[in-house]
Amino acid sequence: MKNEFQELFKKYVDGTLSREEYDKFLSLLDSESAMADLDNELENLWEKDSQNESKVPAKLIAAKASYSPKFIWGIAASVLMVLGFASWFLLLQQRPSGIESYSTDFGEVRELLLPDGSEVKLNANSTITWDNAWEEKGKRQIVLTGEAFFDIQSLPGKIPFVVETGKVSLEVIGTSFNVDNRSEKVEIYLDEGRLNVHMEDPEIDIIKMIPGDKVQVDPETNKIDKESNTSLINSASWKNGILNFKDMKLADVLVKLTDIYGKTFVCENEALLDIDLYLGVPFADWDTVKQVLALSLDIEFIENNDLVEIKRL
Repeated sequence: MKNEFQELFKKYVDGTLSREEYDKFLSLLDSESAMADLDNELENLWEKDSQNESKVPAKLIAAKASYSPKFIWGIAASVLMVLGFASWFLLLQQRPSGIESYSTDFGEVRELLLPDGSEVKLNANSTITWDNAWEEKGKRQIVLTGEAFFDIQSLPGKIPFVVETGKVSLEVIGTSFNVDNRSEKVEIYLDEGRLNVHMEDPEIDIIKMIPGDKVQVDPETNKIDKESNTSLINSASWKNGILNFKDMKLADVLVKLTDIYGKTFVCENEALLDIDLYLGVPFADWDTVKQVLALSLDIEFIENNDLVEIKRL
């Protein structure tokens, strides 16, 4: 255990302890054998402080100067713990640098509050990354894979907010909108505010969206389809806990269910796949969705882990 204590003590002084190592370090400090070990490690540090004083916590140096060696370990242990908790608290309070990533698993929906005050509801099987250096760069930037609903916080100075979805980028201006890029196409629905859609090809005009607009972009062919006067319930009903399968064929519904729940569907009945659906299903879990679809279509789902066979009853 002595070697473990020495290793953790060195990492503490260097500031490289992980959360798990920090917890282990505190538990070792509570053990009886840690008294002598801590005394030895502090003595070693103080002997080297003339060569590398910057690595020794100032309060530990002060403790060495003021107390006898037999009394030092008790004060030092307390200082270590106080410094440790204080450092960890400050670490939690500081905004992390670099890129932050948020993800959801199959069947999971997650609500996020970004550092700028913007809110994101992340649909299942989706990921966003956020650049924490947005204040220094003067630009808020999200990279999305999957589907998410955004409610963007307007900030003084009009710091732009951009969502990147591969070959399509969205310039946001005080806006609530939904983006889905889990398939080959990118689908965007604007609920409030304004939104400018930029294509990778600079020769393609910017698509300017107003509330109620729904735009579907095929980045490979640059084909753009735009609808007006659509609604949240038709275009992003998952945000309110409903999967809205309006005028969709079962084959297309199964594609969406694969994205959301990670299932692989097998259906040899082509006539069944061509059925038109017009129903809303509670976005709860796979078992609930499966039951509603089975009752509505008079079908059964035969499951083998994540492989699901569909048959007519």
